[in-house]
Amino acid sequence: MKSSTGFGTEMSKEKRADELVDWLGLAIAKGDYPVGQVLPTEPELMALAEVGRSTVREAIRVLGSLGVVETAPRRGTVVTDRGRWNLLNRDVLRWVMASRGHAADLMSAINEARLVFEPSAAALVADRADRMQLIAIETAFARMEVAAQNGDAEAAIAADRAFHLAILSATGNPILEAFDAAIDGVLGILFSVAANHMENFRANLANHQAILDAIRARDADAARAAMTATITFTTTRMKEAGIVA
Repeated sequence: MKSSTGFGTEMSKEKRADELVDWLGLAIAKGDYPVGQVLPTEPELMALAEVGRSTVREAIRVLGSLGVVETAPRRGTVVTDRGRWNLLNRDVLRWVMASRGHAADLMSAINEARLVFEPSAAALVADRADRMQLIAIETAFARMEVAAQNGDAEAAIAADRAFHLAILSATGNPILEAFDAAIDGVLGILFSVAANHMENFRANLANHQAILDAIRARDADAARAAMTATITFTTTRMKEAGIVA
């Protein structure tokens, strides 16, 4: 079935609510339903997506919990301003990243946020990481080295994410850990847009090694500085690739 909204797809009655959430979320992020616009009614969505009433209601509930829509009495379900969207949610972040008109601004914001919290997270980990947490960081770095040697972009993305997420996890701070979605969203972006990213990945390994060495040495200041250097390197490369301003 081709939808009349411009984001046509087929959805069988067996499709679950999370798939309808994804379908609508992407459409909203792309601007098919602009801020302030009322979504199709419940019966219209049931017909449009070929799903049942309970699926539609659950999808709208989830979108509402993410701040993407709100239900107004006598008006229906309305798309909210982007400032209210939960951008720490992986799905919301992915939807916005798929929207070319907003991805660059979001990438810049993520980089700015990373410079605020990741160096501090690395300093905390240097002070408090236990042996198992250190092993997780070491293992991720070893995987980064192997990926660099093999020129394996997919493995490099996974290992780079694992390294940074292991550091966030080792802080033991649930608020800092909540930023994992933002990191997940940014760390792989260069691979899809910059042909020379493997070269950059290899060049940035020394900064990651410095982070690991500082954490091993329990040197919080050095860990903070090394993480700052790592993120600054990535930001510079993203600017050169025209991904961020």
